[in-house]
Amino acid sequence: MMRLNYLALGSLLLILASFTGAEYLGTTISTDGTLLLSGSGENPNGSFASRVMTVGVSELSRIITGEESGIGLSVQGAGPVLFSDYTTGTTLPPAAPVCVFLTADRIHAGNRADLFTSGILGHGTYTMTRVPGPGLSGETLVNGTGIALLGSGAEGNDTTRSAGFVSGNMTVHDLVRF
Repeated sequence: MMRLNYLALGSLLLILASFTGAEYLGTTISTDGTLLLSGSGENPNGSFASRVMTVGVSELSRIITGEESGIGLSVQGAGPVLFSDYTTGTTLPPAAPVCVFLTADRIHAGNRADLFTSGILGHGTYTMTRVPGPGLSGETLVNGTGIALLGSGAEGNDTTRSAGFVSGNMTVHDLVRF
């Protein structure tokens, strides 16, 4: 009878917990096998999605915060490391129009911005942080051997686009703030 009470109480707590969002999610994994981990989040200001896969000896650390919907991910692998992330957010509105061709209906608080990274490393380290809110920001660090694609862009009063491809032995540091 006591086990039935614990089972009912545990079930009730799980049901109640499902009605609230997580404020903080932390994951640490160390393995000598295969690792596959994905995560995503969304708030009114933006969203993110990330995936990572390793084969062989590897270590991973991930933090997802609920209120800011930020993500931090670091993975180091002695074998292949596959990674991909995509983040959207909004830019901070400028004080005054920069382009004379923009009309008032095209200038609004928070134009769309995005960041993306993907790649395959034979071995190495991939670290990224993203905050998809007003003033979207992100940082990417890649150190290893393989290929990496990086890109970012923002539309609106100050439109910018950037994309890059790197292969071979690499050390990449990409910092973006909109």
